[in-house]
Parts: sequence; structure tokens; C-alpha cells
Amino acid sequence: MTINGIYSLATQALMNAQVGISVTGDNIANADVQGYSRKTVTYETADSIRYRSLYLGTGADVQEIARHYNYYVEKQYLASNSETSYWGQQAESLSSVEELFNESDDYGISTALDQFFTSLSALAQDASSDAYRTELTEYATTLADQLRSLNSSLDAAREAADAEIADQVDEANDLLSAIAAYNATIVGNRNDATLQDAMDVAVRELSSLLDVNVIYQENGQYTVLTAEGQTLVDGSHAYTLAYEGPQSTKELTSGSTYDGEVYFDGTGANELTIDFVTSGPTDGSAGAATFRVSVDGGRTWLTDDNGNELTYTAGDYDNRVTIEGVSVWFGTAGDANATATTNVSAGDEFTIVPKSGVYWYKTTSDKVNITPYADSSSDSGNRLSGGSIAGLLQVRDQSITAYMEEMDAFASELIWQMNYQHSQGAGTEHYTNVQSVNAVNDASIPLANTQLAYADKLTTGGLSIALYDEDTGNTLGVTALDFSSIVPPGLDSFDPTQHSLNDVAAAINATFSGQLTASVTDGRMSIQAADGVEFEFAGDTTGILAATGINTFFSGDGITDIQVDSRLLADSGRINASVVDGTGLVASGDNTNALAMAGLAEADVELDTIHSSSSQTLSEHLHSLVSKVGTDMDTASRSYTYSSAVATQLDTLQQEVSGVNLDEEYANLTRYQQSYQAAAQLIQTANEMFDVILSLKS
Repeated sequence: MTINGIYSLATQALMNAQVGISVTGDNIANADVQGYSRKTVTYETADSIRYRSLYLGTGADVQEIARHYNYYVEKQYLASNSETSYWGQQAESLSSVEELFNESDDYGISTALDQFFTSLSALAQDASSDAYRTELTEYATTLADQLRSLNSSLDAAREAADAEIADQVDEANDLLSAIAAYNATIVGNRNDATLQDAMDVAVRELSSLLDVNVIYQENGQYTVLTAEGQTLVDGSHAYTLAYEGPQSTKELTSGSTYDGEVYFDGTGANELTIDFVTSGPTDGSAGAATFRVSVDGGRTWLTDDNGNELTYTAGDYDNRVTIEGVSVWFGTAGDANATATTNVSAGDEFTIVPKSGVYWYKTTSDKVNITPYADSSSDSGNRLSGGSIAGLLQVRDQSITAYMEEMDAFASELIWQMNYQHSQGAGTEHYTNVQSVNAVNDASIPLANTQLAYADKLTTGGLSIALYDEDTGNTLGVTALDFSSIVPPGLDSFDPTQHSLNDVAAAINATFSGQLTASVTDGRMSIQAADGVEFEFAGDTTGILAATGINTFFSGDGITDIQVDSRLLADSGRINASVVDGTGLVASGDNTNALAMAGLAEADVELDTIHSSSSQTLSEHLHSLVSKVGTDMDTASRSYTYSSAVATQLDTLQQEVSGVNLDEEYANLTRYQQSYQAAAQLIQTANEMFDVILSLKS
């Protein structure tokens, strides 16, 4: 080998050592940088040359700068990271919700409820006490205020979840665009390790938001899908996610001519899949089409208490039905209040999403709902199942909304129980006139078919009214309403499936002609006594008074509007601690009704919500909900702890491959430094040889 060959060999060795030192230095400099993957230099022996009968080596070349990364472990990590974010987001969100249910001896819904019933018991001990009456209205007001405040706080938590979901969807879209841009660049830069690191960091961030599945392509590009198979990034194209408000869609059979739309009012956690089982009009008539409903995308259908599949009659606005807390009706495409003129066909399907949801856009006009079903026990059904977005959606729909529904059911039952019992009694002063608080949507249809909140609690029975001489206070008699003159004939007693509010007013006028005058205006009934006449309600087994809001304790029908009736706040003497006896007498100091109202504290009542049904005392219902909130929080925290440990272990496995070990890098640096010095010594030797040759010439 010539001296020039030695120079070349030494120079190549110097360059190789420089590359090794540079890569090692880069590793050391990025040791603490999140997402950086360790790199090493791979060398290969250069082609040898023939010198006479010998083959002489020409050194080594840098084959590649290898990036150390375990893609198999990374796929497992991404799945585990999505699950960790899913539970972590739930635990974080539920921790603030749990604070709303914290109870103390001085504050909280349970404390307010106990104080309310205690004040009722105090009134029962001395029904004539003005102080106890005033105290009762104060404690009742506190209870109502705290219920409304809790609902407002839960609603604010739900709105905060909505806002956070919208922000995270925007963040996911930004990451999808970034990954698509990396894909476009990496095709011409397959070995750009920095670009590969950036892609993996972006995918990890995306996995915190969504459950993702990554397919690593040979050209260096990443194809990113959701765990359920929706494509998020394909080459340089990024698909779009959107967070949109409540909406409905329809999918008609091939032969259907229906040109109407489905409409809905109200919000709810469950999506409603409406599947028509018979054909016909959607006007609510006897021959109208019927449909069944699913809340899990059509896998199962709603059933009654006996397990029989429920069917509903399709109606227009005036014949709308309430399903899972949402009012549903059908109308023309341009007018929700106009009855559709064409018939639906069996097999026509409509989907109602009464909440904001996440949608995956396949094209600019074709979208798919990927919002998790509210029932987490059901199969994911091509919906999001991991990541913080799914976690937030579950907190909103399965936790916060469920708590709100249960608290609303609690408040609604409290109102009904108190109002029903209160309406059976009498206060310290007689009425000369009353007006119902709650209005019906149509005073001419049977009360059971109206939109009254408590229409389903009305029963067949009787309503009695006692009349008094205003001047002397003497009883003029106690008489039950007689419906025999009301259409349909032959029914002496009230029947909610037959009699309307107009019929009730007519029965009062017929029964108490010349003494009481009942009328209905804007869906509310008024009763006016004739001059010199007063009246009291002497028992109501129908529920008419409680349902319409006459002679009641609370106003409202749920947690959003529960309040103490303004008539009681203006005059605590209107608190019905007493009852009217068979002769019409209201005994002074009678505590019969006060005792009955106080007894509601120990009475089992049934609370039916979309998510649960149970029979307990009101206090036990409240404690059960508080316990459920704590259990949900504990489940989320435990699941987060477990999944986080798994994710950490997988990340550790990845770091064993891709992480920088400074001790190892220092050893490599020393080795490359020695190689560099040896190569430099080789050049020095070649220089000395060259000097010897030059000296021979001289």
C-alpha cells in the first residue's frame, strides 16, 4: 500500500471517529429532551484492493446512523396511554364534581332535607304556632335554594366538560394535520431521525386524546386510525373531527316516500335510534305508524317492566311522546308544527342525538358519529373508547348527566309527595279564590294525555270541596265533584283518561252552581267563590290539585324550578297543617296533615330515572346518590392508577431501547476519542515515512 493509501485510510478513520463523536455528543446533548431517541453509528468494512497477490483493506465506511426505537412496544404503549388518559380525565373531572356533594353538619342537601322534615315535625307538635310555620317556610326555602344551586353547579360542570371537549377536538385536529405534514416530508427523507422523533411525539400526544392504532409503512409514513378503525391520517391527508350540537338524521328504506322529519325537544345522555315496525301516518291517530327505540345503536330495544319490547305511536307536535326524557314528534321538512302529509314505511329509521357529540368526517359532507354510548356496559360500537376526549364524554353523559337526572327525579318526587299530601289539608284561613300554578297544553284533551309534569300520577277517584259562610264561618256542606253530567256520561268520578281540565271546571260549576265558578284560561284553572262564600278542599284522591298546582306547598316540577309556593311565603297561615273533617270542620290546632307531611320522611318512595329505579326514603335516595358519586370517583382513580402503572412500565421498556444512558455515551465517547487519536497517529506515521523518502532523494 502506498503512503497515499495510508493517508486515505487514516483520513477515513478520522472521519468515522468524528461522526461517532458527533452522534454521541448529540445523544448527550439531548439526554433530557422528551421524545428524543438514541442514535448510534453503524460501520461497514470498505471494499478491499488487490496488491499483487494480496488483498489489502481500505478501512471502513459509515453505513448508517441508526435510530433506536421499538415499534412493537410503542403500539402497546399508545393503547395503554389512551386508557390512562381516559381514566385520568375522568378522575380529574369527577374530583371537582364530588366536591359539590360534600356534606357537613351545617351545610349540604342532606342537612337541609333533615332540617326541613324536623321543622315539619315541630309544626306537628304545635300546629297553631306562627313561629313554627315561619321556620318551616325558611327551611323549605333553604332546601329548594340548595337543590337549584346544586343543579346549577352540575350544569356548569357539564358546560365546562363541553368546552374542554371542543378544545381537545381542535387539538386533535392540529395533531392530525401535523402528522400528515410529517408524512409528506418524510417520503424524501426516510432516514431523518429528527423527523421520526417529531412524528412519534405527535402520535403520543394524539393517543392521550384519542384511542389510536398506528400502521408503520415501509416508506416511513404513518397511517393513523382510531382503535375502532376510522382513518385519521392516510399519507399526507388528515381527516377532520368535529364537535357538533344536538341533531337528528334519517335513513329511509328504498321504497319509502316519506318526506317529513323527526323533531325533538330537550336534552339527554342517550342517543335514540327509532325503527318503524309498522307503516302509516305520523299524526298520532289510531292508524298511525308505530316504532321501537334503541339507546345502543340498535343492538337492543327498550322494554317494559315485563321485558316486552316497547312500541310508540308516531305523532305530530300535539301528539308528541317523551322517550328517555326527550320529547319526540314528526312534522314536515320545513315546519316542526305542521303534520307530515306522507306515510312512513316499516324499516324507516331515524336517529336523534339530543346532546353535543364528536363526529368523524369521511368527506366534507359525509360524517359518522363516534361519540361513546352513554351506557359504558355496551359494546363500543365503532365509537371512541379511550383517550381524554372519550373520558370527558363519559363523565358528561354517564356521570354528571346521570347525577342531574337522579337529583331532578329526587326533587320532582319531593315536590309531588309534599304537594299531594299538602293538598289534602287546610290552612288557618279559607279560600275565596284560587288559580292553578301549572298549565296544561290543551284543556280539551284528557288530563292523562296532556304535558303536565305529573299527568302520569293522576288516578281515578274523587275530589271533595267544603263550603263556608264567609260572615259566620258556618259550614255549608262537604260535597264531592259529580262528573255524571260531563261527557262521557255515566262516570260519577274523575277518570284521567276521559276527563279534561275543561271537564273538571264544568264539574265544579255543575256541582256547586251559584256557589263556585271555575274557568280555564291559558291552560290554568281558576275557582272563584260567590259573594259571602268561602271554600276548602276536603280530600283529593285523584291528584288533580297536586298535578295542576292548587292548594300545594311547592311550585315547579323538578330541580330547576323548585320553590316554596309564593302563597305560603306571603301567608304562612296557608300551610295546611289541618284537615277538613266529614262535617266540614277545620279544628283549631289540628295537626293531622302536619303529621302526615312529617311522616313522608320515613315513607319509601320510588325514584325512576333513565339510569336507575329504586324504592327508598327520600333521605336514603340522597345518600345513595352521594355514595354513587364517591364510588364513581374511586373507580376512576383506581383504574387510572392501574393503567398508569402499565403505561409507565411500557414507557420504561421503550426507554431501555431509545433512551440515552449517559454512562454508555461516555464510554462511547472515550472509544471514539481513542479511535480519533489512533487515526491521527497513523497520519503522523505516514508523514514521517514521507519525510524519510524525501530525505533519501536529497
